[in-house]
Amino acid sequence: MDIATRLQELLKQRGLKQSRVAELAGLPNETVNRIVTGTTKNPGAYTLAKLGDGIGVTVGWMLGEKGFEFSAEDRVELRRLITWGQGILKATQPEEQELQPANASAITLGRRPPVRSPRHGRATPVSATDWRESFGDRREEREVDIPQQFADQHATLVFRAEGESMVGEHIADGDLLYVSEEPDPRHARGRIVVCVVSGSPYVKRLEFTGGKIRLVSANERFAPMVFDEDAVEWSLIGIVVGWSHQAR
Repeated sequence: MDIATRLQELLKQRGLKQSRVAELAGLPNETVNRIVTGTTKNPGAYTLAKLGDGIGVTVGWMLGEKGFEFSAEDRVELRRLITWGQGILKATQPEEQELQPANASAITLGRRPPVRSPRHGRATPVSATDWRESFGDRREEREVDIPQQFADQHATLVFRAEGESMVGEHIADGDLLYVSEEPDPRHARGRIVVCVVSGSPYVKRLEFTGGKIRLVSANERFAPMVFDEDAVEWSLIGIVVGWSHQAR
């Protein structure tokens, strides 16, 4: 299909006259007429760009290039279908009542020193018990820098992400997570958090629905973990304010 045929069909679909197209594109009526009727077989790039801007299509679409076959209306409809499909996927994704493998490990328990630059946290191995009491042997502590941009957001703890359950949030396996302590789960609603469920640490997005805790992954392979708020042993550690590959 050539440029003229594409434009003729588009103008017919939209009920546009060539004079209106010329007005929208800021081109002479004669120029538009010659393109639409096929008299001008190979319009210049500048002319095509102005014409495309006027009627809301790309130059690639007018030229019939692969990947540009959709008109503006097609693209709007496609976006609508994608949004609808994502909603269906989310609504029908099964929920898990059992624990998934932990996807975070603690590498720091200490707070930032009050007068020190760069700021640091204390790195310790993690053990799967109460997080505030037993993140490893203190003799194994080492210091880990907390970048200033995250220290300014009150990050005092550092964890390491494990696995691929948060890749949709651009959190990769091995990323360091900088965490601002937050004791109140309601203040962390909708945020990416680190929490401990039955002794295992997780990085997830925290949601509450009908008295239930929902720990939501950012990977469709991992269903949300859903628990009755009063029937599971869990504690919120804090809000993830950034991760290592974001550091400037």
